[in-house]
Amino acid sequence: MKKISIAEEGLYIEKKSKFICHLFPVSNQDEIAEILKAEKKKYFDARHHCYAYILGDDGNDYKCSDDGEPSGTAGRPMLEILQREGLTDILCVVTRYFGGTLLGTGGLVRAYSESLKDAIDKSTFISEEKAIKVKYTYAYNFDAKVSQYFREKSIRVLSSEYLDNVSSEIVVKEDEYKGINDDLVNITNGKIAGSEPANCMFSF
Repeated sequence: MKKISIAEEGLYIEKKSKFICHLFPVSNQDEIAEILKAEKKKYFDARHHCYAYILGDDGNDYKCSDDGEPSGTAGRPMLEILQREGLTDILCVVTRYFGGTLLGTGGLVRAYSESLKDAIDKSTFISEEKAIKVKYTYAYNFDAKVSQYFREKSIRVLSSEYLDNVSSEIVVKEDEYKGINDDLVNITNGKIAGSEPANCMFSF
């Protein structure tokens, strides 16, 4: 799944109707509600504020709204684009200023879709993969070998502590975790302790 890093505005104009698209990184329903409230206040004189959002590592939490436009002409096409792009933790809001001429259902679908595509094309995204986060603890005499192994495998070390023993918290791709864990056990002759592995999403 991809998440937004830098959001840019999208714009589409047809028959004097203006469609302004804004993308927002979001993580929960409360954030979404606050952003929608702010957008409606900012563009108080606009006729429609249609939106679509996707939340969660698997993108299973989603919703869209036509906000008074004919059913299926705004929110649904926008949601389908977000899903097709593999995006998550994102809110798309398209504000429409009516230009005086009806566009028809096909014209509306095109307008809302094109304003979102314009925003996506201009914005920057990061890809995240399913990962495992785990902290290993081992004696000082293994530090050089373990550190060298981390460098050779380009393993991301999130933090290190040097107390009675060495503790290193790392994050690895989900499908690589078992092999890396087995390697570390071999390197330290089994004298290494790993915390309970935690599932997460991470950008490598």
